[in-house]
Parts: sequence; C-alpha cells; structure tokens
Amino acid sequence: MEEIQNAKIFIATPCFGGLVTQEYMESIIACTSIIRIPMTLSLLGDDAMVSRARNTLVHQFYTRSDATHLLFVDADIGFPAEAPARLLAADKDIVAGMYPIKERFWDKGTQENLNRGEKLETASLRYVGETDAMHSSWDKGPLFRTHYAGTGFMMISRKVITAMIKHYPETAYRRIDAAGSGDGSMCHALFDGSIDQETGTYLSEDFTFCKRWRDLGGEVWLDTSIALNHAGRASFEGTPASRLGMLHLKGR
Repeated sequence: MEEIQNAKIFIATPCFGGLVTQEYMESIIACTSIIRIPMTLSLLGDDAMVSRARNTLVHQFYTRSDATHLLFVDADIGFPAEAPARLLAADKDIVAGMYPIKERFWDKGTQENLNRGEKLETASLRYVGETDAMHSSWDKGPLFRTHYAGTGFMMISRKVITAMIKHYPETAYRRIDAAGSGDGSMCHALFDGSIDQETGTYLSEDFTFCKRWRDLGGEVWLDTSIALNHAGRASFEGTPASRLGMLHLKGR
C-alpha cells in the first residue's frame, strides 16, 4: 500500500492528427479535479503508426519521468473520473478496463444476453478482452485474470517495463525517420504486432504486449466494474417508407 500512496501516474495518449474526442477530454478534466495523485499527461499526435506511438510514449514514461505507473488512455475513450484511482487501488502490474467494440451485433449472442436480463442498450455490445472464460467464471469480481486486454484503458507498473526491457533486448530500436532522444537511450518495441507461434493467431500490439508479460510469469487483469465509453462515428440508415400510413397498421 506504500507504493500506492507514493504513486505517480503518467497518462499516455496516442492521438494522430492531434485530435481527441469530447468524451476523452471531459474525462481527463474530471479525473484531475478529484484525484489527489500526481499525474502527467503526454499526448502524441504526429505518428500514424499506433504501435510505434505506444512505444514512444513508453520511452517517455520510462526515461523522462519518475512516475510509478503508466496509464494508456486512447483518444476515443471516455471514463469515470475515479477510474484511474480504481485501477491503481487494484495493485496489479497490468490491469485494464473493458471498452465496447465500435459495432453492434444482432445475433444469437445478443438474444442470449437479453434472455439473461441484460438491458437492450448493452446486450448487443461486445468488449475488447471479452472471452468465453470470463462468461463461465465463478469469480465474483470485479477483478478478473485474463490472457489479453486492450490498451485503450490500461495501467502498467514501472516494474513491468523494467522487466520487459531486460528480457526482450531484441526489441531495442532507433527510428530511421526521426531524430534520436538526445541521451543515447533506445526505444523498445514492446508493443508490436506478432503471430502466436502456437496457434497461428495474429496478435495486435496490445495483445502481443500482454503475451510477452505472461511469458515472463506475469499476470494480466481486467476490472469489470469500470464502465467505459468508446466514442466514434455512427451511421444511421433508415427505411422511411415503413412509416407511411403506419397508424393504419396498428394492431396487425
């Protein structure tokens, strides 16, 4: 608990084009106004390659700050003001919130969710990091140990970065398209897409990061109690012809 009391959070956000959503900005302002923990906010708006942007932000956290925890928050994520403190209180080396995929699914799974009593507005959603193991778990939560979690809202301890840099020296790199950091230190491609050699599955940069940590004996946790907003564009296609004369069809 002493580590938590002395904690400092480095909030890292890749935001290509320098753009963030209203939901994100309102959440950042709200959390900084109520959480009495030292926090630094670092936005990276000039890199279209999200995996490299994450690695650059990791480098900034590790070499240019004394923060104890790195909190990735993507530019399209809205979160409750107390959520960063909740992740910190979990006292896990990697712990993340679950955010909905930007799509609704009108399928058998949604109908089953409705049958179990879930509300209509969320029954059609699927979450990054959601698994069959989570569905069948007897754990009462809200913390749930898992294999993979999305980096859209993920807290990582400094211990994790230290261990991974030590055990994965082959990930060290210099950028060919940008000047060096000036201190001679190397970035590390801890976030990078990969192919799981056992299953042949393509792993995104955040899932690769989780696997690398688990391969070192580490654990990845989800906090299922945090309700996140994944903001994005929605397309609404209507069928106005169905409304013509609709009152005459009542009861049919």
